[in-house]
Amino acid sequence: MTLQSNGEGFVRPAPDGATLALGCDWIVGDATGMLLLISIATAEAVTAAVADLPAQGYTCQVSDDFGAEFCVLPGQGTDTEEMIVARDGVWIYLSTVNRNGRAFLSEIVESIFG
Repeated sequence: MTLQSNGEGFVRPAPDGATLALGCDWIVGDATGMLLLISIATAEAVTAAVADLPAQGYTCQVSDDFGAEFCVLPGQGTDTEEMIVARDGVWIYLSTVNRNGRAFLSEIVESIFG
């Protein structure tokens, strides 16, 4: 994990026509960190993109905690995963390596959707 930027141009699942609104990464050494990318798109594009995620290996369900679609893709190691929360034209992508980012993701989602 060596991005060290705002995530512009980083290849990850995203809705058609999505615009990156915020990109942040927190990386320690070569093997520990989190990458957060928040994008906006039309609600229709977000819905269509969520429908495509299972074909890419993601498991998706409606999350009562988030009031949104929550999708998870386990990584290649036991301590890596990608998570997506999608709702109302907002697409939140979080990738973690050797960190549990679920509490952080929950705080971000709560801050956005209230």
